[in-house]
Amino acid sequence: MNPTTDPPAEPTGTQERVMLWPWWSEGAVETVRWLLDEGDMAAAGRDHPQITECEQLAGDVLAPGRPVMMCDSGTGALETGYAALQLEPGSEVLVASHSFRATVTAMLPQGLVPVLCDAEPATGGIDLRDASARLTPRTAALTITHTWGRPVPLDAVRRFCDRHHLALIEDCSHAHGTTWRGRPVGAVGDVAVWSCGTWKMATGGKAGLLACRDRAVWERAQVLAQPKHHALARVHDPQLRALAVTGAGHNRRPTPIAAVLVADHLRRLPHTLATKTERQTDVEKLLAHLLPFLEPLPDPPGRTAGALYKWHWRLTSSPYPVDAVIRALHTAGVRARRPARPLHHTPLFTDPGLGAALRLPPIPPADPDSFPGTDRLLKGLVEIDTRDMYEPLPDGDPDPYERALTAAARELHTSDRKA
Repeated sequence: MNPTTDPPAEPTGTQERVMLWPWWSEGAVETVRWLLDEGDMAAAGRDHPQITECEQLAGDVLAPGRPVMMCDSGTGALETGYAALQLEPGSEVLVASHSFRATVTAMLPQGLVPVLCDAEPATGGIDLRDASARLTPRTAALTITHTWGRPVPLDAVRRFCDRHHLALIEDCSHAHGTTWRGRPVGAVGDVAVWSCGTWKMATGGKAGLLACRDRAVWERAQVLAQPKHHALARVHDPQLRALAVTGAGHNRRPTPIAAVLVADHLRRLPHTLATKTERQTDVEKLLAHLLPFLEPLPDPPGRTAGALYKWHWRLTSSPYPVDAVIRALHTAGVRARRPARPLHHTPLFTDPGLGAALRLPPIPPADPDSFPGTDRLLKGLVEIDTRDMYEPLPDGDPDPYERALTAAARELHTSDRKA
């Protein structure tokens, strides 16, 4: 899921007003109008053509060779994945403290206990050495998040899980179309999830995708999350088919409208990835010239395809505090903010009794000083919302970031002189 889902306040400065992602093709909009005219939003039958098409397309584009199920949200897909793995209540799940909150909270209804681990300060991925030190006889799974589109090394996490007999969950919600050394993210997890909500690179407003390594896990997920007729059309196991007649108390089916919108973005995903990468390269050149004390985080090691969902620039050797830089960028029209705080600084992990209000499993309190890698990763970072980076600039048009970064540099210089 997304570590910074709350949108930054709208900049009002010198950068030209541009169209912000998401938008959809006219063909997708026409199909949505047709669905509204038809009036069948329930999608409770054996097959709904738009949902089936989206699932098949997601399998081709994101998870080759794996069955994919569409859900009403990425969080719902994650919770379904945790449940379908049949981990014992009270089992511990290792997860990086540098993760989106729902990556962790989706396990709580299953009685699973999150154990926060440090992050690699250079990559943002889970620190497997720290994870190894946090293993106990109750550890049953490891969850990784390819945060901001920065892939976690797939071979290393798979070896770690196999060595310690752990289930592996991949949260790919920022990494649509990302590959690590030629392998798509989601290819090694026992379950893998993509959020297709909010401003993701493939979004239907609110939707999610779940892929499974094992057919039995996928069939359990169908019964846990899908309506009767949909599950019965896909499940072979006799016991699960009997359960599918009533379901198991959850209803996470998506709307056909969300399926149409997600499929539209999946078809244009190669264009999205190429455009964002090209725009990022151009803006980084401007940065080096106009604001040389802001350095982009290095390209994720091993990433062979994909685009960053959000950009992060680190303040290095700067005469200005990070808040002053963010304020100047925002005033100039750049959608800048600090990244969200890490999980070990959130109330769920700082107040050990807080979860009792909702009868959540006891969560061990996090020592705020035991995650130095995560803290080093986030120190001095400026986060840039990339929703204005989904189309190339028209030929001959000046880059609006040049004007905005020039204005930000001027504002910082002026304020420094006043001080």
